[in-house]
Amino acid sequence: MHFVELRVLELHNKRAEFVIVDAGDGTVAVNNPAGIRRKERLAIEINPHNCIPVLVHTLRKDFPVLSHQHASLNGRPRTLCLYDTAWSTVERSWTPQRFIERVFWWLRESAELKLHRDDQPPEQLFYLSPYQLILPSNYAEYFNSDKFKLTLECMSEGLPVTLKAVPEVKGSGVKPFRLLPISVPPVEAHNVSSFPQTLGKLHEQLKAWGSDLLQTLGDTVFESLVGPIKKESDQGECILILLMVPRIKDGCVQRTDVLGYYVNASRYDLACALDLLGPKNVQGSQHRVKLLLAESRGTEWESIPLTQTEIRFGLNASYARDMSAIDPSTASLKGVLAGVGALGSCLADIWIREGWGTWTLIDPDQLLPHNLCRHTGFDVFLGRPKTDVVRALAESIYPHEPAPVAINKSILEEDDAISSALKDASIVVDVSTTFEVPRTLAVKEDTPRTVSLFLTPSGSSSVMIMEDEDRLQRIDALEGQYYRAILNEDWGTHHLQHHYGDRWVGGGCRDISVRMSNESIHVHAGILSRQLRQTVLRKDARLCIWSSDEDSGAVSAHDISLFTVISVSQRQWTVKVDQGLVNKLREIRKLALPNETGGAILGITDLKNRSIVLVDVIPAPSDSVASPTHFVRGQMGQEQALEKARHLTAHVVDYVGEWHSHPQGYSARASRDDEKLIETLHIKMSAEGLPVVMIIVSENDLNIIVK
Repeated sequence: MHFVELRVLELHNKRAEFVIVDAGDGTVAVNNPAGIRRKERLAIEINPHNCIPVLVHTLRKDFPVLSHQHASLNGRPRTLCLYDTAWSTVERSWTPQRFIERVFWWLRESAELKLHRDDQPPEQLFYLSPYQLILPSNYAEYFNSDKFKLTLECMSEGLPVTLKAVPEVKGSGVKPFRLLPISVPPVEAHNVSSFPQTLGKLHEQLKAWGSDLLQTLGDTVFESLVGPIKKESDQGECILILLMVPRIKDGCVQRTDVLGYYVNASRYDLACALDLLGPKNVQGSQHRVKLLLAESRGTEWESIPLTQTEIRFGLNASYARDMSAIDPSTASLKGVLAGVGALGSCLADIWIREGWGTWTLIDPDQLLPHNLCRHTGFDVFLGRPKTDVVRALAESIYPHEPAPVAINKSILEEDDAISSALKDASIVVDVSTTFEVPRTLAVKEDTPRTVSLFLTPSGSSSVMIMEDEDRLQRIDALEGQYYRAILNEDWGTHHLQHHYGDRWVGGGCRDISVRMSNESIHVHAGILSRQLRQTVLRKDARLCIWSSDEDSGAVSAHDISLFTVISVSQRQWTVKVDQGLVNKLREIRKLALPNETGGAILGITDLKNRSIVLVDVIPAPSDSVASPTHFVRGQMGQEQALEKARHLTAHVVDYVGEWHSHPQGYSARASRDDEKLIETLHIKMSAEGLPVVMIIVSENDLNIIVK
């Protein structure tokens, strides 16, 4: 590089220094296709106030317009785009020597038109504007509208200038603008151009690329002129042209660019410039006219100034699904979310943001101060129903999408809105953290497929219990298989620890809440959300537990094999036992032959549903007496085993009865001794108002007795 001179610019108490050089290292070929000279005069700007403190500007006025350049306003020199990563990354390895080599690399690659790789998507048509405009997601409602218009709000200071379009407020004194969408023929362009300053320059550039502006502009403005128009009617407004340009590469349309051009003129002014209005009538109104010969159109329109702005569209659910990699064909389900507390509100937030499902939110609770450490709500919402809070947050995320339905009641209430939601839904997601909701839904025939999602009290594990699509395996019976897994798997030892809770959050002795970090909610909400989206596509039931290690952060998944459920109704009680437990009983019997065997039965008794879900059996104590003709269960270690089962299952699973086997050649029919035993057990259990179950297992039969 040959040093030419040093210049200094001080503006607004900010100093920039420019090193003017003639740059060339002999690697740029003569007569190269880009038109870059072997030596180019450049200005290296050093300005610590810039986001990139070292910039390179081209000083030759006819420097070729190439890719990877930044244009400046008012005909100022263009800037070379030297890096494809942020300055915060570049500066870590930046040296003056490497910087100079990078400049030479840019000149050398650009000279051969190789700077933009063939496998890269097409660059933008014009250099990026220092203005960017955020349009609402329902921007199409403002196309050519006389009733609805938008105004601009400035959201930032300095460059780039961020503007946001908001609905016009009458009487605010802020100039509104009319959205004018224009689609032009496709463009196959390879070089980035300076943004046009007038409508005429924009038209010329599009024509050079094989497209056109004038025809579609004239047609669009003409179609918007319905009925008589007066100059006064459009005064005080301007226009934003949304120019939609299909981009072609290798003969195929790759994408459609949407370019924004702010026109500080009214639609009336634009129509006059395009010769689209006839003479005024006696009322001073004009009607639209169409020229028979387009060539007779004047040239006034060509000088109308433009301000180019980069367009950013507000997010809608469809775009959110695409950005979240959600298959739209699986996202249209209708669901009921029962419970929008800490976990429920987090799940709702995830599904709303990614556009998955249409939800009815049902929860009877209000948002209270202690909820804020884990709920998605804010202090301003305190005292409001949790369903209304989540609905309000959904509306603030996507103001132009249908909001979830919010019902501030228990899902178990007799309510027309709840009944209608359940009838329309394909799934109920229970995050109520109660036994009441899933167990009641399990016995209802008019309820869709139900899934229970919950975190364990420690926050280290999460659980999904999902019915099959045909609801042959109901959620209450699957609950029994969940507890059997806890009793028999290593991870079950600490799965439900801290289940009592240890923080009082209100005035009553029952106002207890657990200590759990919001981190745990988010870790498991993400897992449960994704797994539910995948599992709901399957027809079979599923039970899975995810356990996280607090030290390493590793998460282990425990998918539990599920079995079909057998239901037996006796004496107004329904006993549910799954085939997995039946298989276990048969295996224990087989191993004990020729002797009889047996033991205590563990289960869940629900007095409201009048159901008994059998969970597991305790092995026969070592002091039991067994022979080929009888079995007497011993007592050694029995109480300890029962207490362990209670502790591991948070006192949900308890003793519900006895079982024993019959030897080869005998049926499962109860003998007189069996009848005496069931009566004795009944007397003992009825003292607590509980039923008792006896199971007799023979070679080919299973007899369940309830008393």
